[in-house]
Amino acid sequence: MDCKRVVIICAVLLSAALIEGFAVPRGNRCLCRKFASQLNVMAMDKLEVHPKSSTCERIEYIATLKNAPVPICVRPDLLELRVLLSGKNRRLNHIKVIRH
Repeated sequence: MDCKRVVIICAVLLSAALIEGFAVPRGNRCLCRKFASQLNVMAMDKLEVHPKSSTCERIEYIATLKNAPVPICVRPDLLELRVLLSGKNRRLNHIKVIRH
């Protein structure tokens, strides 16, 4: 009886050492699920840029408007966003760009 228990305990310990370190997939944990297709840059208060990370494989742009309390996610291919990030338009200097 004691020999069977020792064998079972050894088998459990060996199997625990083998499965240690396997990654558990947790899915896509990005901040943005839906993206706005239009952006009024004159009504923007700030723009947050979140780089790629271990939890999300894309760069995310989140805009906060002056009138709306809820921030919106912006598509990265919008012309208004590219102009804002380039810094060439002097009328858009009032918008804070926060890079995380």
